[in-house]
Amino acid sequence: MLSFSAVHTLAGCLLAVDADADVLGWGRPATLLLLHDRPLHPDGPARLRAVRSVEFPLHPDDLLTDPAGLPALLHRLATALGQPDREAATAYQVTLDTIIGLIGIGPRGRLLAWAVVYDDILTTAGGRRRVHRVDAVDTDGRLYQLTHLHGEEHPALAVHDGPGAANTTPAGPGLAALLAATARLAARSQR
Repeated sequence: MLSFSAVHTLAGCLLAVDADADVLGWGRPATLLLLHDRPLHPDGPARLRAVRSVEFPLHPDDLLTDPAGLPALLHRLATALGQPDREAATAYQVTLDTIIGLIGIGPRGRLLAWAVVYDDILTTAGGRRRVHRVDAVDTDGRLYQLTHLHGEEHPALAVHDGPGAANTTPAGPGLAALLAATARLAARSQR
Protein backbone atom coordinates (compact mmCIF):
# COMPACT_ATOMS: atom_id res chain seq x y z
CA MET A 1 0.00 0.00 0.00
CA LEU A 2 1.30 3.43 -0.94
CA SER A 3 1.78 5.91 1.89
CA PHE A 4 0.23 9.38 1.92
CA SER A 5 3.67 10.80 1.14
CA ALA A 6 4.06 8.48 -1.88
CA VAL A 7 0.61 9.46 -3.21
CA HIS A 8 1.42 13.15 -2.71
CA THR A 9 4.79 12.77 -4.44
CA LEU A 10 3.21 10.83 -7.30
CA ALA A 11 0.66 13.63 -7.76
CA GLY A 12 3.54 16.14 -7.83
CA CYS A 13 5.28 14.05 -10.47
CA LEU A 14 2.13 14.19 -12.64
CA LEU A 15 2.03 17.97 -12.27
CA ALA A 16 5.65 18.09 -13.45
CA VAL A 17 4.75 15.86 -16.41
CA ASP A 18 1.98 18.32 -17.35
CA ALA A 19 4.42 21.24 -17.14
CA ASP A 20 6.80 19.40 -19.47
CA ALA A 21 3.94 18.63 -21.88
CA ASP A 22 2.95 22.29 -21.85
CA VAL A 23 6.50 23.32 -22.79
CA LEU A 24 6.61 20.77 -25.64
CA GLY A 25 3.38 22.16 -27.08
CA TRP A 26 -0.10 21.05 -27.95
CA GLY A 27 -1.14 18.44 -30.48
CA ARG A 28 1.48 15.80 -29.69
CA PRO A 29 0.65 12.07 -29.84
CA ALA A 30 -0.28 10.24 -26.65
CA THR A 31 2.68 9.36 -24.44
CA LEU A 32 2.82 6.48 -21.96
CA LEU A 33 4.80 6.83 -18.75
CA LEU A 34 5.92 4.21 -16.27
CA LEU A 35 6.27 5.80 -12.82
CA HIS A 36 8.53 4.18 -10.26
CA ASP A 37 10.56 4.96 -7.21
CA ARG A 38 13.83 3.79 -5.80
CA PRO A 39 16.14 4.81 -2.98
CA LEU A 40 17.38 8.37 -3.33
CA HIS A 41 20.96 7.14 -2.90
CA PRO A 42 21.91 3.62 -4.09
CA ASP A 43 23.66 2.77 -0.84
CA GLY A 44 21.49 4.95 1.40
CA PRO A 45 18.44 4.17 3.50
CA ALA A 46 15.46 2.73 1.62
CA ARG A 47 13.06 5.16 3.31
CA LEU A 48 14.46 8.15 1.33
CA ARG A 49 13.02 7.57 -2.14
CA ALA A 50 12.97 9.38 -5.48
CA VAL A 51 9.98 9.12 -7.84
CA ARG A 52 10.74 9.14 -11.55
CA SER A 53 8.87 8.65 -14.78
CA VAL A 54 10.16 6.82 -17.82
CA GLU A 55 8.59 7.32 -21.22
CA PHE A 56 7.45 4.03 -22.72
CA PRO A 57 7.99 4.32 -26.47
CA LEU A 58 5.14 3.46 -28.79
CA HIS A 59 5.60 1.94 -32.23
CA PRO A 60 4.81 4.51 -34.97
CA ASP A 61 1.80 2.40 -35.99
CA ASP A 62 0.41 2.79 -32.46
CA LEU A 63 0.81 6.55 -32.14
CA LEU A 64 -2.63 8.08 -31.62
CA THR A 65 -3.91 11.39 -32.82
CA ASP A 66 -7.48 10.65 -31.70
CA PRO A 67 -7.96 10.15 -27.94
CA ALA A 68 -11.04 8.00 -28.64
CA GLY A 69 -8.71 5.13 -29.60
CA LEU A 70 -6.70 5.34 -26.37
CA PRO A 71 -8.62 2.72 -24.32
CA ALA A 72 -8.25 0.12 -27.07
CA LEU A 73 -4.52 0.88 -27.44
CA LEU A 74 -3.93 0.47 -23.69
CA HIS A 75 -5.71 -2.90 -23.62
CA ARG A 76 -3.83 -4.07 -26.72
CA LEU A 77 -0.50 -3.15 -25.07
CA ALA A 78 -1.47 -4.90 -21.83
CA THR A 79 -2.34 -8.03 -23.80
CA ALA A 80 0.97 -7.88 -25.69
CA LEU A 81 2.90 -7.44 -22.43
CA GLY A 82 1.00 -10.22 -20.71
CA GLN A 83 1.97 -13.02 -23.11
CA PRO A 84 3.65 -15.73 -21.01
CA ASP A 85 5.86 -17.15 -23.80
CA ARG A 86 9.29 -15.56 -23.23
CA GLU A 87 10.68 -17.17 -26.39
CA ALA A 88 8.14 -15.34 -28.56
CA ALA A 89 8.41 -12.02 -26.71
CA THR A 90 6.85 -9.05 -28.43
CA ALA A 91 8.85 -5.89 -29.08
CA TYR A 92 6.89 -4.23 -26.27
CA GLN A 93 7.83 -7.02 -23.85
CA VAL A 94 11.49 -6.69 -24.73
CA THR A 95 11.31 -2.90 -24.31
CA LEU A 96 9.54 -3.13 -20.95
CA ASP A 97 11.89 -5.87 -19.77
CA THR A 98 14.83 -3.58 -20.60
CA ILE A 99 13.21 -0.64 -18.79
CA ILE A 100 12.49 -2.79 -15.73
CA GLY A 101 16.12 -3.92 -15.68
CA LEU A 102 17.46 -0.38 -16.04
CA ILE A 103 15.29 1.21 -13.38
CA GLY A 104 15.71 -1.68 -10.97
CA ILE A 105 12.13 -2.69 -10.20
CA GLY A 106 12.63 -5.44 -7.69
CA PRO A 107 14.05 -5.59 -4.19
CA ARG A 108 14.82 -1.84 -3.92
CA GLY A 109 12.78 -0.25 -6.71
CA ARG A 110 8.98 -0.22 -6.95
CA LEU A 111 6.52 0.13 -9.75
CA LEU A 112 4.12 2.94 -8.73
CA ALA A 113 1.82 3.68 -11.66
CA TRP A 114 1.22 3.84 -15.37
CA ALA A 115 0.18 7.19 -16.84
CA VAL A 116 -0.88 8.45 -20.22
CA VAL A 117 -0.44 12.05 -21.40
CA TYR A 118 -2.68 13.18 -24.25
CA ASP A 119 -4.53 16.12 -25.74
CA ASP A 120 -8.31 16.09 -25.80
CA ILE A 121 -11.34 18.28 -26.40
CA LEU A 122 -13.53 19.19 -23.43
CA THR A 123 -17.13 19.95 -24.29
CA THR A 124 -18.87 22.28 -21.86
CA ALA A 125 -21.91 24.54 -21.93
CA GLY A 126 -19.57 27.32 -23.07
CA GLY A 127 -18.37 25.32 -26.09
CA ARG A 128 -15.38 23.16 -26.89
CA ARG A 129 -11.94 23.69 -25.35
CA ARG A 130 -8.60 22.02 -25.88
CA VAL A 131 -7.13 20.29 -22.82
CA HIS A 132 -3.98 18.42 -21.83
CA ARG A 133 -4.87 15.35 -19.83
CA VAL A 134 -2.75 13.09 -17.67
CA ASP A 135 -4.54 9.97 -16.45
CA ALA A 136 -2.73 7.56 -14.13
CA VAL A 137 -3.55 4.48 -12.08
CA ASP A 138 -1.30 3.51 -9.19
CA THR A 139 -0.61 0.07 -7.75
CA ASP A 140 -3.39 0.53 -5.16
CA GLY A 141 -5.97 1.17 -7.92
CA ARG A 142 -6.13 4.90 -7.21
CA LEU A 143 -6.97 7.05 -10.26
CA TYR A 144 -5.30 10.41 -10.89
CA GLN A 145 -6.93 12.75 -13.41
CA LEU A 146 -5.13 15.92 -14.37
CA THR A 147 -6.88 18.38 -16.70
CA HIS A 148 -5.14 21.48 -18.03
CA LEU A 149 -7.36 23.76 -20.09
CA HIS A 150 -5.66 25.55 -22.98
CA GLY A 151 -4.97 29.13 -21.94
CA GLU A 152 -5.30 28.42 -18.20
CA GLU A 153 -2.27 28.88 -16.00
CA HIS A 154 -2.84 25.95 -13.63
CA PRO A 155 -4.20 22.44 -14.14
CA ALA A 156 -6.80 20.71 -11.97
CA LEU A 157 -5.80 17.40 -10.38
CA ALA A 158 -8.31 14.97 -8.90
CA VAL A 159 -7.39 11.75 -7.10
CA HIS A 160 -10.08 9.08 -6.85
CA ASP A 161 -9.73 6.32 -4.30
CA GLY A 162 -11.81 3.31 -3.46
CA PRO A 163 -13.18 0.24 -5.20
CA GLY A 164 -13.47 0.66 -8.95
CA ALA A 165 -11.81 4.08 -9.02
CA ALA A 166 -9.81 3.14 -12.13
CA ASN A 167 -13.07 2.53 -14.00
CA THR A 168 -14.18 6.18 -13.79
CA THR A 169 -12.26 7.28 -16.89
CA PRO A 170 -11.99 5.60 -20.30
CA ALA A 171 -8.19 5.15 -19.95
CA GLY A 172 -8.38 3.78 -16.38
CA PRO A 173 -9.12 0.10 -17.08
CA GLY A 174 -6.36 -0.05 -19.70
CA LEU A 175 -3.85 1.55 -17.32
CA ALA A 176 -4.86 -0.95 -14.61
CA ALA A 177 -4.35 -3.80 -17.11
CA LEU A 178 -0.89 -2.40 -17.94
CA LEU A 179 -0.03 -2.37 -14.23
CA ALA A 180 -1.03 -6.00 -13.84
CA ALA A 181 0.92 -7.08 -16.94
CA THR A 182 3.98 -5.09 -15.83
CA ALA A 183 3.90 -6.61 -12.34
CA ARG A 184 3.79 -10.11 -13.86
CA LEU A 185 6.63 -9.31 -16.27
CA ALA A 186 8.73 -7.82 -13.45
CA ALA A 187 8.15 -10.93 -11.32
CA ARG A 188 9.27 -13.18 -14.21
CA SER A 189 12.33 -10.96 -14.80
CA GLN A 190 13.46 -11.42 -11.17
CA ARG A 191 13.47 -15.22 -11.41
